Amino acid sequence: MEEQIRTPNRVERGESRVEDLHLDRVVASQPEIGPTPPDGGYGWLIVVSAVIYHITVPALSSMYGLIVLKAIREEDHESDELMQIWDVDITLVPVIAVVIRLLLESWCRAVVKLCHMPRFMALSGLCLTVSGVLLSSYATEANSNDHIINIFAGIFIGLGCALTGQQTEVIITHYFREKLTMAQRIVRMAPSVGNCLVPIIVGYLCTQYTGDVVVMIYGAIVMQNCIFLASYTRPIYIEKVIRHTYNMLRDAMEDEDEVIYSNVARRVERQSQSNLQEEPLPSTAQDEDANDVVVFNSKKNAKEIMDPSIQYRENRSISTTENRFSSDFSSYDVPNRFSSDFGSLDITSYARVNGYQELENIDRQNPQPLYRETTVNAPANSVVFAAEVSPGTARRTASMKKNFITITNMLRDINFYLYALLHLCTTFSILVLGVAFPPLIWEQNPSMNIWSVATLIAVAHGSALCFIMLCVVLPKSINEKARLCAAFCVAGAMGFYGITLFSNKSLLVVWCMLASFATAASSILQQPLYNSTLNEFDTTATMTASNTIVAIFIMAWSLAFNYEYRTCFLTASVLQTVTACMFFALSFRRRR
Repeated sequence: MEEQIRTPNRVERGESRVEDLHLDRVVASQPEIGPTPPDGGYGWLIVVSAVIYHITVPALSSMYGLIVLKAIREEDHESDELMQIWDVDITLVPVIAVVIRLLLESWCRAVVKLCHMPRFMALSGLCLTVSGVLLSSYATEANSNDHIINIFAGIFIGLGCALTGQQTEVIITHYFREKLTMAQRIVRMAPSVGNCLVPIIVGYLCTQYTGDVVVMIYGAIVMQNCIFLASYTRPIYIEKVIRHTYNMLRDAMEDEDEVIYSNVARRVERQSQSNLQEEPLPSTAQDEDANDVVVFNSKKNAKEIMDPSIQYRENRSISTTENRFSSDFSSYDVPNRFSSDFGSLDITSYARVNGYQELENIDRQNPQPLYRETTVNAPANSVVFAAEVSPGTARRTASMKKNFITITNMLRDINFYLYALLHLCTTFSILVLGVAFPPLIWEQNPSMNIWSVATLIAVAHGSALCFIMLCVVLPKSINEKARLCAAFCVAGAMGFYGITLFSNKSLLVVWCMLASFATAASSILQQPLYNSTLNEFDTTATMTASNTIVAIFIMAWSLAFNYEYRTCFLTASVLQTVTACMFFALSFRRRR
């Protein structure tokens, strides 16, 4: 079997040259030696399908923002009246969807890794998303306050986005290794393209149809992703391992009459048959290979082939087996290690002597057992009973200890709090920029119609997209990631705060461009930052804890008060500022 091992040397600043000998770097003719990701080919079709999905589905927040604006315009509002986020009940849908997606991402990732059905999982998530979108079409009017419909619509959308999104992230890692970072950045850039295209489509539909029809048409557009998600399948090298390499062992087990032995096992069997009356020497086992394995293909007419040394010890101990476990103490000459000395016991002075009680404590009120567990911390004059632990209990105990240690290390690491803060800032900014920006533009410029608002949003996100594309060509290992994220957050803070100050259309485009660029760039760099800083504890615990923190914050903030749209952008600006200060302050410390 020919194999070629690639061991590239990577030289980074401040680091020594280290040979990369990971198993994933091994390229062999047999897949069990090491996986061989194609790093392209069919994988690029998977990336294209994921990009199209992320263009349409994450842009749902922008779609609901325009639907909220349409519902507000259809209701009479005074010119000096400040609009609030809960004036239209359909705002619940994107908020609940974001919260549910955050809470279920870890569970969906576990299900995806357990089931190994990428096409089924992706299409199931898409169907749940479309169901939620269609359900929300029944509550698009301003005076519609059907909370149950909106809550269930948000739950369906959040669950579907979590399931399909996690399946997309997992399957991309199966097709790429060297180019994985570039593929992930391309997929993360796709929502910015959606924020540029979807407002134009939805804005035109809003000028032609009612709100419920617009939502149903966009649900039909999202449903077209089933054509692209049907391309999700496992790579060929994984299929080869499952269908050929390991099935070969299963096919060998189907013949019930065939018994497979190793060469040494056959010699041992022939020797045991020819010298049945002779005792085998214990030194014979030393000349044999310890790695020889005897595999029985069936239980029919099978017999045990025992190691010669074990057979020697068993034959030697046959004559003394009955004496070792015998209770006839009068005829036993050899010291018995399984019994007490009952010969010197005066039976008449004790009543009902039990063989498993200590003789010196037999006359006490509470007799102690014969066998005690030796413990270091056992108190004096006390009995410690030895508990028989089952294998299942031992595994559960070990798992609980492992999880406890993981959570403890996670909570003690400052990198976890940095990632959670960046995650909170990015998620909240995306939600506010998608849902609250269209009503705020119309509030500051009442003379604009829906088409004008949609065009302004598309121009702003399109201008930001020109800068976001530069993040794709950034090197895989970026030095000073903390300061780079701090710079993006500073730009985002300026953008969100500028939106609340000016009502001029040109200035709104500039400030929205800064906010969109900073949010998208932070989202693109979020995964590399996560991989580089959070490598000392379990990634599942990190994802679960950070998503839970973000979901609790968004839900608590949303339910605390009926905020004005301007207040939402001020909150996003404050979060961007705090994140920038934290990353810049902690960029001077030495990373582990």
